[in-house]
Amino acid sequence: MDKIFFNGCIRTLDDNDYVAEAIGIQDGRIAFIGSNAEAEAMKCQERIDLQGRLLLPGFVDSHLHMLHYAFVEKSVKLFDCRSAEEALEAVRKRIEDHAEKPLTWLFCRGWNEEHFDHPRYPHKDELDAISTEIPIIMVRVCGHMAVCNSCGLEKLKQIKEYSEIEEYVDLETGVIRENAVQFYYSVLEAPSQKEVEDYILHGIEKLNACGFTGIQSDDLASLPGKKWRRIVDSYQALDTRGEMNLRVYEQCLFERIEDAKAFVEEGFRTGQKGEYFTIGPMKLLQDGSLGARTAAMNEPYEGDPQNRGIHIYTQEELNDLIAFFDQYQMQAAVHCIGDRAMDMVIEAVARSPYRHENPKNRHGIVHAQITNPRILEAMKEHDVLAYIQPVFVDLDMDIVEPQIGPQRMDKVYAWKSMLDMGIHASGGSDAPVVSFDALENIYFAVTRKTLDGHPEEGWIPSEKMSVDEAVKLFTKYAAYASYTEDENGTIEVGKWADLVILEKDIYEMDHDQIKTTKVDMTVVAGKIVYERESVS
Repeated sequence: MDKIFFNGCIRTLDDNDYVAEAIGIQDGRIAFIGSNAEAEAMKCQERIDLQGRLLLPGFVDSHLHMLHYAFVEKSVKLFDCRSAEEALEAVRKRIEDHAEKPLTWLFCRGWNEEHFDHPRYPHKDELDAISTEIPIIMVRVCGHMAVCNSCGLEKLKQIKEYSEIEEYVDLETGVIRENAVQFYYSVLEAPSQKEVEDYILHGIEKLNACGFTGIQSDDLASLPGKKWRRIVDSYQALDTRGEMNLRVYEQCLFERIEDAKAFVEEGFRTGQKGEYFTIGPMKLLQDGSLGARTAAMNEPYEGDPQNRGIHIYTQEELNDLIAFFDQYQMQAAVHCIGDRAMDMVIEAVARSPYRHENPKNRHGIVHAQITNPRILEAMKEHDVLAYIQPVFVDLDMDIVEPQIGPQRMDKVYAWKSMLDMGIHASGGSDAPVVSFDALENIYFAVTRKTLDGHPEEGWIPSEKMSVDEAVKLFTKYAAYASYTEDENGTIEVGKWADLVILEKDIYEMDHDQIKTTKVDMTVVAGKIVYERESVS
């Protein structure tokens, strides 16, 4: 045996929920599961005493934007700003700090007017007062709205696709929405392949430190220049060179129907894989965000009778796309927050004439927030997956009812109900919108509280999960979403030794303590890829 972990609480999460004391690893895979006594009798090159700690299958985030996270980390972060003025000052400071070597563009992300002392959007004129020489974009926390300066707007007007997005651009205020935000990346200079590889490695390092051994990431449209081939080439180059310590299942996003179809027609298929990088589902955006009031609703937003949000594709276009993906054996994952968007996607899935011929037909809805009993029943009937983000309890609980009204609060953010009904739900973070900390996400799912512990009884407490259910969102259930349930997600003989060791047993502690629990070690294919410094 190459390595044995012993003297621990090893929750396998298998169908019997077996709890072991020891496991053995050979050639990167689980080769033994059993007792300390059995492990002691085995020959082994390395033995690691868990000292009673909890060992779980490695965490998997089923929806985030890893490359964009790494890019934002090196940009101007506005997540903690408490006023538009504070956010604008951060922009001004970054430009002043580069006075000796002037920037050619500036990207900023994270402001949220809901958290401002005096809620308002920044304005184009305020950015013009900072610079009229370089394009500046300040992207809202949700990623579905931004504010640009005049220079940035002029650059945006010059791209060849501008006529397609003109309706989402307000030249007076500088506010741009939805696809206009995505196409703005074409204004900015694309990073080189070396820079893309560095972004990937930076993201992997940070994720390993949080106990992640795998992710399902939307990356292809996440960097300036929108050079998706360069991103695929970068992943494949790192994979070929053996430099990846994280399994990446790529959610492939293209803003235009013709580009998505061309990608498939070129021969890319769900499940094409190297050692660590795999082509996953086609990713679609069907609506916007709740905070920006662009999520597509069946009824108007509260206090705004003319606004039902935005749906990106018509029903006919969605029907055609889902049928096309089924015909070409592609999985689909569709961003939907509003009930109208979900209705449209479920209808498209139900109507697809090729779905039952598609071996990769586990189509899903990303976010699935403003649900209702009827939508949940339809998701169950048509076996539509839910990619959920428990962290949005912390971000959204104070804005949901004011946006949609009390009459529509039945079964919203209804993740416990989904599991009870047998809907396949998996856990993600949507980083960099919010943190990808798995322990915080588990805390949110279990307590339905904010990070500071409110409300005491939890928000919509009927939707609280057990610790085991929340852990499985980020392990066993995430594996199902990527067709890897035979390879990882549980600890069973023959599966990859992708593991996380926690400092304490979150199954046995007060639930409020889960959020501060530390990851002690992360193991990918039997290799220790992260170890907390204080751990001997």
